[in-house]
Amino acid sequence: MNTHADIVIIGSGMAGYMLAQNIRQIESSKSITVVTQNDGRFYPKPMLSTALYHKKSPDHIVTATAQEMMDKYNIHVMTNAPVTEVDFAQKKVQLPNQSLAYDQLVFATGSKSNKIPKVKDIEGLLSVNSIEDYETLLDQLPHAQEILIIGSGLVGIEFSHDLLTAGHRVSMVSQTEEALLGLVPKTIGLKCRDHLIGMGLEWITDAGVRDVQRQDKKLSVHFSEQPTKQYDLVLSAIGIAPNTDLAKQSGLNTKRGIITDTYGCCRAKDVFALGDCAEIYGLNLTYVAPIKQQAQAIAKTLTGTKTPVHYPAMPVVVKMPTFPLTLVPVREPKITGQWEIQDNADDSGMIAAFYDEKKLKGFALAGTATRQRNEWLAKMPDSIVSEDQSAP
Repeated sequence: MNTHADIVIIGSGMAGYMLAQNIRQIESSKSITVVTQNDGRFYPKPMLSTALYHKKSPDHIVTATAQEMMDKYNIHVMTNAPVTEVDFAQKKVQLPNQSLAYDQLVFATGSKSNKIPKVKDIEGLLSVNSIEDYETLLDQLPHAQEILIIGSGLVGIEFSHDLLTAGHRVSMVSQTEEALLGLVPKTIGLKCRDHLIGMGLEWITDAGVRDVQRQDKKLSVHFSEQPTKQYDLVLSAIGIAPNTDLAKQSGLNTKRGIITDTYGCCRAKDVFALGDCAEIYGLNLTYVAPIKQQAQAIAKTLTGTKTPVHYPAMPVVVKMPTFPLTLVPVREPKITGQWEIQDNADDSGMIAAFYDEKKLKGFALAGTATRQRNEWLAKMPDSIVSEDQSAP
């Protein structure tokens, strides 16, 4: 039984495994142990919200088992082993049946789905933030014709598109009249909404769901303003929150996520954080592209070459094949500026750019305009992090 590792990574999500992969690309001698509370399967998390459209089963989504990751990258993965305590002074993590000493420790504890305020967990009310959640959804979908999606952000939009395509009757409740609030200008948000309505979506604008109760085989959803309606399945897609409980319990600084410096290093010596749980430059970025940047930089720092995390412009592709949408969201703790709709010769596309004092901070391309992605990326600054964010 291993009782020490040069590098211990808490979490086997994309961030934890990407970091292990990047370390192995640099050097092979350091011992790496990944500790996870689940079975350690490796899979691309963004696929969860689009797997239905591509008719992918969980087995098709998973790219490697824990054993396959161990064999391929010469790492040790401890599955079904939740960390109960971290002792920074002794450099140990406590597991249910043993302690594990480390030289360097990385928090890659991921995120959890936000809960609807004052609504209790109930059978048929789901969120999808892991492969296990997706398996639960697949188990219940064959019995669900009427489905309600709560939330009109990226995940809600992608799921609604795929469920409609699969033949389900889908409703979406949104607190705003447009989709993708905060990510795109209202004009594009309305266009996205109208496209989904054209596919058969029932769009409900409401201040929020007050309660969800089971009545026989149906779920009764009580809205704030709209009449109560019944559904077979309710999918909550109101965002995610960093898993910071262990970090807080251990004494690390947290705000939204685990606060680090520009190198991904926390306040405790030889302790780092990356992925959905981390807050670097005051930003908690939960997309794949920034996590890749974090993993590359932190791997270099862990292996002796101190390297700050670099955030270039990182496009997000909204995975709706029938309504192409590519965007670079504005990544700042305090956002100032405004969206401006740009001239476009093609009526089947739309371009919006976000400017702050004539500085381009982000853009959104819809329809055929997505072909101009590289052209707009070339206009973006080398780093999305401002000088005051970079200051130590």
